[in-house]
Amino acid sequence: MEPKIAAITGAYSGLGAALSRLLAKKGYKLVLGGRNKAELQRFIDEIKKVTDAVAVTMDVRKKDDCKRFIKAAEESFGRLDLLINNAGIWKLAKVEDAKEEDIKNIFETNVFGPIYCAQAAISVMKKQGKGFILNIGSTAGIDYKSSFVAYGSSKAALISLTGCLRAELEGTGIKVAAVSPGGMKTNLFRSEPEKNLDEYMDPDSVAEKILDYIENPTDEWHLVIRRPSK
Repeated sequence: MEPKIAAITGAYSGLGAALSRLLAKKGYKLVLGGRNKAELQRFIDEIKKVTDAVAVTMDVRKKDDCKRFIKAAEESFGRLDLLINNAGIWKLAKVEDAKEEDIKNIFETNVFGPIYCAQAAISVMKKQGKGFILNIGSTAGIDYKSSFVAYGSSKAALISLTGCLRAELEGTGIKVAAVSPGGMKTNLFRSEPEKNLDEYMDPDSVAEKILDYIENPTDEWHLVIRRPSK
């Protein structure tokens, strides 16, 4: 079977890195995007030991970067089977304390970025007559907590975007879905010292569940992954 082509944003750390490593082991060819050129290069050198891969230094907040990211998949491998909109940031703050700059940065990364990447990917996938766009949401988008005003609402917007895009692309052969994991042991949460990461999920186990969801499609378009209760 011909290898599949996957493009992943936020690819070199956390869940993105876990997904990249797992897809590489499964034989996918990869286009990996990230903002830090040095970190991305270090990671791509690791991935290239396993599969063909291309690195694209990018900022998902910039539409032209997203276009260039998707174009790299088409130019390098001739097509794009799977887009994983994984890049995301967060910062906790109560609504009365939240800074405009932080709110804007979170929404541009967590919502605008996936829109820009999807716009570019759709044109490629429509030509193929098939493809899969997977948005990485969060349980923060469906569980309402204090101090999550920017991050939680951005993930809620991403989940809504997924449902709308799914309806829009019905009949095109392009599948659209969202996966919303709970807290994971990643750098995203290490920035908050009060968080007890021992209670959080391992990103590798979450990646395994996501791959199973990708490769065994169901009618469920929003998969929620929570830490098993003890």
